[in-house]
Amino acid sequence: MYSLLAVLPVLVPSLQSLGPAHHRRPSAPPDELPVRLLVSGFESNAVHKYRDGLARGKAAASGAQSIVRGPDGLLYVCAEKTDKVLRLDPTTLVRIDAFVEDDPLTPADENGPLNGPTSATFGPDGLLYVASFDNDRILRYDGQTGDYLGTFVGAGAAGLNGPDAGTKFGADGLLYVPSFWNDRVLRYDDQGVFVDEFVSAQEGGLRQPRDLVQHAGDWYVASSLNDRILRFDDQGNFIDVFTTTPQPYSLAFHPRDGNLYVVSPQTEDVRVFAGDTGNLLGLSVSAGTGDLVGAVYVFLLD
Repeated sequence: MYSLLAVLPVLVPSLQSLGPAHHRRPSAPPDELPVRLLVSGFESNAVHKYRDGLARGKAAASGAQSIVRGPDGLLYVCAEKTDKVLRLDPTTLVRIDAFVEDDPLTPADENGPLNGPTSATFGPDGLLYVASFDNDRILRYDGQTGDYLGTFVGAGAAGLNGPDAGTKFGADGLLYVPSFWNDRVLRYDDQGVFVDEFVSAQEGGLRQPRDLVQHAGDWYVASSLNDRILRFDDQGNFIDVFTTTPQPYSLAFHPRDGNLYVVSPQTEDVRVFAGDTGNLLGLSVSAGTGDLVGAVYVFLLD
């Protein structure tokens, strides 16, 4: 495990030797590359698609945040600026519909109190759970129709403050929620009842967690304020600082080679780290490729 500053002097010359950004290609063999690498650009208001380090198109999504593949095979994308969850075709990125939205022409509030969606995730029950960042709630929707079913986790329950893009279910069936503004990861059961603080305030140095992912039994958490990716075991015990990188916002493990992909709105690129050591391997997507601005979420679509 190396500090990013220690690695960059060696890394940068090798990247420069590859030529202009739009000609750069990852050094990994083609059969180890993701079929599609998707990045949400919050400020470019789009989901960007890449392959071999090159831009391959994008789909409009105002304030794009989390991306998940649904049981129907479609992509579900949070559009934070418009309080919607969009559905996209995974191959073409063509917009299918707004799966969750409020119809301004009706008196009903079809999306409930949704305000600033950062994460949409399907539960073991097939329902869609959406993190409402600006009013500190987790809301529940029908997984087939998008109809609002009510509040799952109430406003500020157990100190929830800024449920962020890493909200997702673990292998244990519990809902894990990064509480951005008070430096915690909280857990709730299948009824929305608070279970515990999986990671307590600033444990392991945790500051402003945004995304988290379970891999090989452990949890990896993006600690965005202090440039760390922290590792915890399945009981929430701190293991180590897995790696460091500027303002990590989202992370995903490659389904084939096991390496870790990380995006940051500070660097506007996709960095790749060895999945076993945390060593920086290089760039999968260089800064600003495809007009990416505000890189906040990464999704590997195998």
